[in-house]
Amino acid sequence: MLRKMTNQKGFTLVELMIVVAIIGILAAVALPQYNSYRRKAKAKDLVGIARSCAMESAAQCQGNVNFTTFNALESCSTTTGNLPSGDGWGMVVGTSSCNSISVSANSNIDAAQNYTANCTGGYDTSITCQLQ
Repeated sequence: MLRKMTNQKGFTLVELMIVVAIIGILAAVALPQYNSYRRKAKAKDLVGIARSCAMESAAQCQGNVNFTTFNALESCSTTTGNLPSGDGWGMVVGTSSCNSISVSANSNIDAAQNYTANCTGGYDTSITCQLQ
């Protein structure tokens, strides 16, 4: 009795399980790093938004040093300005005069990190920003 040998092609269950395990380990390492980079990028966006608002406030003062209606500036508004929707973004403009421009922007990013960007300065001085 001769048996006919057939060639079977494919992967065994053990080989497939090893590949799935390796992919799972790589994903477990890569996803936290990706989320960290994403949070840092959003935090840097926050500084840019706050600096933009402070610079616009300073520009408004160039022609009128007694300008005090900073809350009316469109780019500093949380609804019509540069702030993304969602993620708990917010903007506070606490400018009392053209010599004392103060802008604070905050965001609760992914409900895990709360960042605040504070920009201060005057219309005739440089605007400095710090991320906290």
